[in-house]
Amino acid sequence: MTQTRRPLLAVTHDSTRERRRRATPVTVPTGNSILGALLASEHKHLLPKLEHVTLSRGETVYQADQRIGAVYFPEDAVVAMVDSMDDGRTVEVGIIGREGLVGINIFLGGIVTPDKAIVQLSGGAMKMQARDLRKELRFGSPLQRLLLSYGRAFLAVVSQSVACSQHHDVEQRLARLLLTMSRYAGSRELLMVHESIAALLGVRRAGVTVAASNLQTAGLIGYRRGTIRILDRQGLQKRSCECYRFISGQYEHLQLELRRLLLRG
Repeated sequence: MTQTRRPLLAVTHDSTRERRRRATPVTVPTGNSILGALLASEHKHLLPKLEHVTLSRGETVYQADQRIGAVYFPEDAVVAMVDSMDDGRTVEVGIIGREGLVGINIFLGGIVTPDKAIVQLSGGAMKMQARDLRKELRFGSPLQRLLLSYGRAFLAVVSQSVACSQHHDVEQRLARLLLTMSRYAGSRELLMVHESIAALLGVRRAGVTVAASNLQTAGLIGYRRGTIRILDRQGLQKRSCECYRFISGQYEHLQLELRRLLLRG
């Protein structure tokens, strides 16, 4: 029997082309990194359970100790998780934007949130009922793997935020907050009043006024009537504590990890 061999070059060429085709997953454009890391087929499966909503600045998404009825995947909205003391003092313990999920306790097996969630930047988010997310997590879905990666990063961010509130001065923390919000907003100009900043930093309004005045005198920011503009980003980064670099690094590493999970399938 005579066997006809195909040219080795043609086989190699076809195999290479096939590998390239398999190594280019088809995804659905979305502003949220977790949902954006899902394959198109997986996103289509979730789509009936997702609702696009607009979150407004100052809106309370959750009260502390509230049962979580729905979770949110922010696109361009930004939400701060705020811890409250019995004496009324508050402090930010984590800021969530396009990289994450508001309502992480559902993923961790909880049903209530210990913190208050307050919108800092208005924008869109994809909303999912908590019961639907629980169903997705029962079967080891791709979404579960992505949320595991995000959960690890977010816990590191919360830990660093708590340490920051204890060990760094108001000026350093204000610089970190402004850099963080600017990165999310994609703008040097921010609509933030001293009262809301004081609530996030866990200090008195007078302390924010002094810190902002020092940053303005140094030529790093300008502010008036609830608008703060970053004038010197590099200078502000130098004035900020190392927590800004640490937290930014955590989320940069998360983006790489999400891409690796996507390619792995």
